[in-house]
Amino acid sequence: LRNPAKALIQQMDEAFLREGLPFEASFKKSLFRIHRDTRFSKDKSPYKTNIGITFPIIRDGMTKETKTEIPGIYLHIEPKTCFIAGGLYMPDPKQLKSLRVRIEQDWSLLDELNADSGFLKEFPEGVQGTKVKTMPRGYDPEHPGKEWLRMKQFIVMHMIPEKTTQSDALMDMLLNKAHAMAPLMKFLEESVQDY
Repeated sequence: LRNPAKALIQQMDEAFLREGLPFEASFKKSLFRIHRDTRFSKDKSPYKTNIGITFPIIRDGMTKETKTEIPGIYLHIEPKTCFIAGGLYMPDPKQLKSLRVRIEQDWSLLDELNADSGFLKEFPEGVQGTKVKTMPRGYDPEHPGKEWLRMKQFIVMHMIPEKTTQSDALMDMLLNKAHAMAPLMKFLEESVQDY
C-alpha cells in the first residue's frame, strides 16, 4: 500500500506545481504512518486498516516544523469508508481566537465561498464543523456572522467510491477538490498564520 500511496504523492506534487495550487505533497509530510499506537489499547494489532494522506497548504516563510494545526487536504482510504476532506480540523485555542477575530471582520467572505456554485459542486454540504452552543464570550450575539463565529472546526468533506481510489480518476478528483477548496484554505491560513 505504501508504494501506490508514494506514487500518488509524487503525481500530486507535480500536479499542484503545474496547476499553481498552494499545497505541498511530500513523502515526509503527506503520508501518515501505518503503525498503530497500541500502548493504551486493548487491540494490539500493529497496523492501521486505513491509509491517510495529507497535503498541507504551503506556509509562506515557514522554515521549521510546527506543532499547530495547518489547513490542508486529507485523503482517507479504508474499506467502505473513503473520502476527501480539507480545512482546519482541530485548531488550537490561539488559532481559534485568531480565526474569530478575522471572521468578525470578514464573515461575508465565508458566506460568499459557501454559496459559490463551483465550491458546492465539489462539496454539496458546504463548510461544516462542530459549534459551541452559545456565542463565544466577547462577541455580539446578533453579529451577522454569528454561525461562523460559533464554529470550532472548519472542514469540507466528500465521500468517494472505493473503486475511485484504485483508478486514475482519483488524481483528477483530488485536483478538482483542491481547486474548489483553495479559497477556503487561503482564508484559514491567512487567519492563523501567526501561530
